[in-house]
Amino acid sequence: MIKQIRLWFFAVMVVLMLYNKLFDALTGNHDIFTHLDILFVGTFLMFTGIQFITNLKINKLALRPLITIFIFVIVSLFSKYYSNFNNTVLCAFIHVKWFLIFYVVYEIFKDDYVFFKRLFFMTLFMSAFGILINFILQEQFNNYFNQDIMIRDKKLRMMGFEMHPNNLGILLSLFFIYVNFFNGMPSYTKIILSTVIFAGICVVLIGSRTPLIVVPLSFAYLLLGKKDKILSFIIIIIISILSTVALVLWGQSIIDRTKKNLTAITEKQDQSEYLRGIMIYNGFKIMFMYFPVGTGMATFGTSLSIGSKVYDDIKIGSRGVFDTMTGGAYDSNFASIAGEMGFLGIVLIFWLLNTIRLFCRRTLIYHPERMHYINIIFLTVLVYFVVHPLFINAYPCMIYAVFLNIQLSRERYVIAQRRRPKIAEHIAMLLNPPQIA
Repeated sequence: MIKQIRLWFFAVMVVLMLYNKLFDALTGNHDIFTHLDILFVGTFLMFTGIQFITNLKINKLALRPLITIFIFVIVSLFSKYYSNFNNTVLCAFIHVKWFLIFYVVYEIFKDDYVFFKRLFFMTLFMSAFGILINFILQEQFNNYFNQDIMIRDKKLRMMGFEMHPNNLGILLSLFFIYVNFFNGMPSYTKIILSTVIFAGICVVLIGSRTPLIVVPLSFAYLLLGKKDKILSFIIIIIISILSTVALVLWGQSIIDRTKKNLTAITEKQDQSEYLRGIMIYNGFKIMFMYFPVGTGMATFGTSLSIGSKVYDDIKIGSRGVFDTMTGGAYDSNFASIAGEMGFLGIVLIFWLLNTIRLFCRRTLIYHPERMHYINIIFLTVLVYFVVHPLFINAYPCMIYAVFLNIQLSRERYVIAQRRRPKIAEHIAMLLNPPQIA
């Protein structure tokens, strides 16, 4: 009974966290739904505390994020830009929130695959329904939920119940991976058809370029994984040519925006107002200026960095968003980590990512072909780490935890089902021992 209550409670919390802006708009209560990630961080601390009290040790999956938080805090205490202890500790937790939420979702649903699968498909259905309603109502959808109307190429950008095109783009890229790699390597027919549908939705409906990176990543991974390399290479060359032609004919605005942003980053940095470019450029700059440890927690590129002297010292404090900053300036996880913890921070984040990847590989030891699904997801993490605040925002933290753990939960379920007949046979033999003639 207690286990069922726990399952249902956290299932509701998962839904509320994924669609927090939807429930925020429906209820008008911003504070509760926006900060649900605090519940999962608190649950992580509770799990690790109980684990330590009962076993006098903590497993690597939970211990390593705690070590990272400790290092972030200690290093920040000696920074000349040191903010205050509360902000420093809170910011350290924010940086590793992605890993903490993954751990909690794993611990809650690892042995309840059937329940978790229903929750998984329910969220997919809810998201699909949100896109459909958004497409039908158009701007009325945005007005009803008090969301900004985002126009690109004279078309409304769909946001669905995720309430932001970028969040919807992350979901679609993960769903693309799920469709093609969940059971192993896909056929070329399957991945080509799904690519056409996926690219059409990204370009036409949500007007987002970043999710499209999953397509070349998937095809490159497929090329390396297939035995017939020559045929694979020919198919990928043909697809690349067709994609280029399609972009030139129907996606010129995407090319123009990308060229404009690259120019802003590389040639006009002093005048640029392109936030992501400013953050990445200055993240690199700070990483080398204060090698190897950066400027410390809550000083650059996070929600707690408001008023930091770092922005003035690198001469961007009076520019655009930095001059009127209200919720912090963060548009790239790489920039935030590189600025606040420098090279050391980048190494620690990759250490945590590799810890989870290796944990997934050990869990899938009986079905190594399912590791392709995990590998592609981690490739997207590396890309989003640079161009998106992946580890900071609540939505990507939760949606990645769900898509990774649905595979791990299935594996534990399959192994448990295989063991049951052996256990039943053993019990039957105990109850009915063979007769000795």
